[in-house]
Amino acid sequence: MLRALSIALFVAAATVAAAETPPVVAPSPAASYVGRPIYSEPGAGLQLPPGCQIEPTWRGRISNSDFEIWVVSCSGETRTWLLRRSTVEMIAANQARLRFLVTDERRWPGEVAGDTASVQCVGRSAVDAGFVVVGAKWRQAGTELRLTSATTVLRADPVSQKFVPATLGQVDCARHPEREAMMRRLQQR
Repeated sequence: MLRALSIALFVAAATVAAAETPPVVAPSPAASYVGRPIYSEPGAGLQLPPGCQIEPTWRGRISNSDFEIWVVSCSGETRTWLLRRSTVEMIAANQARLRFLVTDERRWPGEVAGDTASVQCVGRSAVDAGFVVVGAKWRQAGTELRLTSATTVLRADPVSQKFVPATLGQVDCARHPEREAMMRRLQQR
C-alpha cells in the first residue's frame, strides 16, 4: 500500500514538472545579423552564430579593401553577408585574431548555399569585384561548371557597405567541383 502511494506521488510530481517545463524548440534563425561581430581565432577558426555554417568556397575577398562576401547557411536558410574585416591582435607573423562585422545581409529562402547562391564570380572589368549570384544555373564545361543564368546578381559596394544590383553581363562565374570537394575534406579534418 505504501509502495503504491509513493509511486502515485512520484507520477503526479513528474506530471506537474513536465507541465511546467517549456518544450525544447530548435533555434530559429535571427531576424538579421547586421551589426553583429564574428570572430576568428587561429586555434578555433571562425566563431559563427549558432546554427550557421560556411564552407571555404562560400567566401570571397574583395581586393584592395577590408571587405569580404560570404554565403552562409543559418538553420537551413541561405543568406549572403557583406562583412568588414579588421585585425584584433597579431599573434604571430602569420596568425591573427580577426573580427568580421556584418554590414549588409540578404536572405534567400529556397536557395542552396554554394550552388544556387554563389560567390564564385569575378567582374569582367578589372575594377569590378565582390559579386554574388542567386538562382544560379550551371553547365558542365570540362572540369568546371560555368554559369548559364541567375535570377539575381549583386555587387558588394565597399563605399556604401551594401550590396547593390548588378547585371549578368558584368560577371564571369566558374565553379570547380573537385576543388570544392577537396576544400570540404580539408575543413572536416
